[in-house]
Amino acid sequence: MSRPTSSDDLAGWLRQRRQTLGLGQHDLSQLTGDLGGPDGRVTQPYLSRLERGERALGALTAQRQDALRRALDVTLSEWTARTGLRALAPAPREDLLGSLELIRVPVRALASAGLPLTEDHASVIDYELVPLRDHRPGMLVLQVQGDSMTTEHGGLRPGDRVYVDPGDLDLREGRVYVLHVPGLGLTVKRLRRYGDQLWLSSDNPDHPPVRPEEATVIGRVYYHQPQGQRL
Repeated sequence: MSRPTSSDDLAGWLRQRRQTLGLGQHDLSQLTGDLGGPDGRVTQPYLSRLERGERALGALTAQRQDALRRALDVTLSEWTARTGLRALAPAPREDLLGSLELIRVPVRALASAGLPLTEDHASVIDYELVPLRDHRPGMLVLQVQGDSMTTEHGGLRPGDRVYVDPGDLDLREGRVYVLHVPGLGLTVKRLRRYGDQLWLSSDNPDHPPVRPEEATVIGRVYYHQPQGQRL
């Protein structure tokens, strides 16, 4: 199940989304009125308070919420996933992705020297249509390269995609995580405990476990999309 974004993160997301579209608060207010009519307009002062986290998005009428959603060019599915709010009825011209409850998420290569930054559009190699039920705010979709997690029965093969929850950083033995290791870059490994130490283990027995001196946890792998089984 998707988890709604926290109030602080939601305020930041609203502000970032507006700025990405190149809109000022006055511009966005005017656009909500154009799309939703007089009863759908969200005033500039209220938008300012929303972006500072001082006003609740859910306090807006359904008509104003929907006008704001459309002004920000956000699908109904992503709006629900981000805010936890569902409009009383979809907009008459709701796009296909919204009606199917799919969210378009950029795909980045797992074998990369740097961190998978959501703002780094140059690193995007494809897009994945993620069902709303599998979407998590801030999620990453990474494409596997290499066979360190490939097993006799399948495992993670080159070209497969994994969904990563960057909000799940609580390391637990036996779970699979994406980590950034200096000198190695991004890697996907299973956490194993040997004695009193935690090691990064590969499911492929040809790859020995490693215990780097330094590693940054990017998030836990919570879903595997096998190659050839795309949506």
